Amino acid sequence: LISTALWQLWLALCIGTNSGAWFGTAVLVTNMRNFPLSRGTVAGLLKGYAGLSAAVYTEIYAGVLYSSSEKLLLFLTLGLPAICLALMYFIRRCTPASGEDSAEHGHFLFTQATSIFLGIYLLTTTILDDVLSISYVISVSFVLVMVIFLLAPLAIPIKMTLFRDKSRTPSVSDLRGSDTEPLLVGSKREEKQAKSTPSSYVPVDQISENQEPYLHVSLSTRSLGTLEDDEELVDVDILLAEGEGAVEKKRRPKRGEDFMFREAIIKADFWLLFLVYFLGVGSGVTVLNNLAQIGTALGANDTSILLSLFSFGNFIGRLGGGAVSEYFV
Repeated sequence: LISTALWQLWLALCIGTNSGAWFGTAVLVTNMRNFPLSRGTVAGLLKGYAGLSAAVYTEIYAGVLYSSSEKLLLFLTLGLPAICLALMYFIRRCTPASGEDSAEHGHFLFTQATSIFLGIYLLTTTILDDVLSISYVISVSFVLVMVIFLLAPLAIPIKMTLFRDKSRTPSVSDLRGSDTEPLLVGSKREEKQAKSTPSSYVPVDQISENQEPYLHVSLSTRSLGTLEDDEELVDVDILLAEGEGAVEKKRRPKRGEDFMFREAIIKADFWLLFLVYFLGVGSGVTVLNNLAQIGTALGANDTSILLSLFSFGNFIGRLGGGAVSEYFV
């Protein structure tokens, strides 16, 4: 292979590393819009699985790829893009629930429990693989069980498809039929009294001239029609002026709405998030990318356990942060 200049290697790493942010942002934003009442839980789950990915790669590297760096590089080059292209059609907008749903809460609890069991399983198998001499068949079995844990959340849509909720809303015919029945049923004696009692309604033409009306027409009621007509005329004039370009009405987006880049960079929230990510996520990614070198410098021969421990802690922190923020915020 031809040696690459340092700036070319830096540019390739910069593009390759940040390319995952585009896919991750699309997944995160879509799911947060699909579940607006559980945004913290959704963010914690998605970021938690991303933090657990290092332990997943370690399991595949040690269990299936014979600890070969060339095979791992080939898997990252061809396998991950193929998985992303195959699954991107499942990322789409759905109609969110109009209110609190107990079934949705149970589904999130199931996904969180599955992810926690996955993290514990990966940490345990990595330690066993390092301590004991495990055959290739058992290592492949470990990887297959890991895949089952990863696919466990698919049980939720399968269950919702095969076992639909039998509770249904009343149909239109039911509502029409219910209109024929009285809302309040009284005794027969009360009904007879109501029929025999003369109505207290007095026609207008029977009211004497000296008798004053009970309700006077207010001035606001008299002028209501003219005010509404004037407002409609004003609205039409504004719409015509906007169409001709004479008037431009533009409202700046509020917190929680979509921002253009030039609108976001003038907000304090944007720079606060940038500072937090630069100091927090940036330093964490730097440590993660150089974790093997740090372990080697400290005298560790195999850094697999160190990487799994770091990945598990990263996963627990992200998952717990999402759950705690959902509870308090």
